[in-house]
Amino acid sequence: MSHEILMSVENGLLRVAQVEDGELNAVHAALLKQSEDKSGNMVGQIYLARVERVVERLQAAFVDIGFDKSAFLGAREARAMVPDATRDTPIEDCVEDGDTVLVQVTRPPQGDKGAQVTADVTLAGRGVVLAPCRSRIAVSRQIEDETERARLTDLAEKIRAGDGIDAVDVDGMDGPSGWVLRTAAEGQEIDALAADMANVAGQWEALLERAENAEPPCLIHEDLGPVEKALRDLVRADTSAVVVEGAAAFAAAKGFMRQNMAPLADILSASEAGEILFDRHDVAGQLEKAMSPRVDLPSGAWLMIETTEAMTTVDVNSGSAEGDALAVNLEAAAALAQQIRLRALGGLIAIDFIDMTDEAAHEAVLKALDVGFEGDKNPVRIGPMSEFSVVEMTRRREVMTLAEALRQNGGG
Repeated sequence: MSHEILMSVENGLLRVAQVEDGELNAVHAALLKQSEDKSGNMVGQIYLARVERVVERLQAAFVDIGFDKSAFLGAREARAMVPDATRDTPIEDCVEDGDTVLVQVTRPPQGDKGAQVTADVTLAGRGVVLAPCRSRIAVSRQIEDETERARLTDLAEKIRAGDGIDAVDVDGMDGPSGWVLRTAAEGQEIDALAADMANVAGQWEALLERAENAEPPCLIHEDLGPVEKALRDLVRADTSAVVVEGAAAFAAAKGFMRQNMAPLADILSASEAGEILFDRHDVAGQLEKAMSPRVDLPSGAWLMIETTEAMTTVDVNSGSAEGDALAVNLEAAAALAQQIRLRALGGLIAIDFIDMTDEAAHEAVLKALDVGFEGDKNPVRIGPMSEFSVVEMTRRREVMTLAEALRQNGGG
């Protein structure tokens, strides 16, 4: 499988496309410079906040992070501050009015709603994530080989304990801090992994020192710039090319990769003079398709995808397709899985396939859906097909859908 990353800059907006085997897999958008209200790129930022009020009936707290609208801290996100918390621990046992808390933004302000934040603060490096509110070593779901997962877990445990190497020991909420090993950690040996963990641990200690000397509300930590963050989060061991359009963005990418990804620096290149980068692999056309509710399929069938706050509904229409219902549904299932991932859709999704009565046909379509979501970083649950050929599925919500990201960042 060929994995390429294309970065295009236009009017201060960075768009990043991930392309696998010529097909657009995901698009991310971010402002290169924050807007005047500083909310443009705030996901991942860490604030020293003050709890304004705890609302027991909502099981949430509203906290001041320095914006006009208070941020929303739910009970589930606040329980990270209580070492012995359970799924039923109420918000009032986690925080009180006037408390000073360290929180991280998970969703920016939207409309009349303030930002959403969590007390489960994390700090990311190239191949690791420090999770001070947790205690276990975890491995990215993207690393599927069980032998490699076990090897990485063992290495991280040795580094944390100082077993034959200088310990990277960060105090957590209840004992040593937890770590998450990212996809980029795959194949790393103990010295490289330890260096990455030590770098993040040093950043965390500096962050705590800043927080200790600050008064809430206060911004304590900003993530990397959009170009650097995209490289850190998206470049994989099998990435064959990173192409950047825009001189300033290319310079930022080149500096970051030389310092943090030296072995992969050769896969970076600038776009050709006068080239419209998103014309490669027809990314622009595929992106336009992903912004439309109607998706035409090669057979002549088509999908209608409509999203509301409550759920996403998909109607499969045979159109002018000449194949039988099973053939059209199999084509639709593969296309739909790609569209759901590309559009960053989540929550409840109901799919109305063309009617079929054969149980074997039902199973074939469900299997096609399963295959389509293989490797998806977001957990997916697919229910059975009803007698009316309707399938209900859920996918963990992302920070924003593609449409929301482009609107938030001025791209649509």
